[in-house]
Amino acid sequence: MHSIAKRFFIVVLTVLTLGLVAGPAQAGNAHVVKGPTVTRDGNSLVITASIAGLGNVPSATFALDGTVDVFSQCYNRGGKNPAADNKEETVAVEESGTFPVRNGRTNVSFTVSPLSTLDCPGGQTVVIESVTYDLILSGQGLSIHITS
Repeated sequence: MHSIAKRFFIVVLTVLTLGLVAGPAQAGNAHVVKGPTVTRDGNSLVITASIAGLGNVPSATFALDGTVDVFSQCYNRGGKNPAADNKEETVAVEESGTFPVRNGRTNVSFTVSPLSTLDCPGGQTVVIESVTYDLILSGQGLSIHITS
């Protein structure tokens, strides 16, 4: 009887030890460390975030979906805004990317471009007056709603 109890104890101890060793290799609890941050760079919108808790994996895939609404106008050299050629556009966003993971962390970056496709007559330039967005950053169990 003593031998059976000893074997049972060894088996239980082995299973627990293997569970502790294998635990860190599994994916953690993905969470946002920084961001998401949305910045406008000329005729583009740049969305970035730092994600941690990804576990011991070489890469992670994320997606950015939603819409960006842009209101643009044409201006002449005198800074005047002619009544015509005002334009509102909705840009559909459907992007995905795979990002390298190091120590369970990655930096995600998406660029939505161009925001405006307005073509102004000669001597006039496009000015983006306003940008609003309704986006979802998703992947690795995360779903983050980003709005302006």
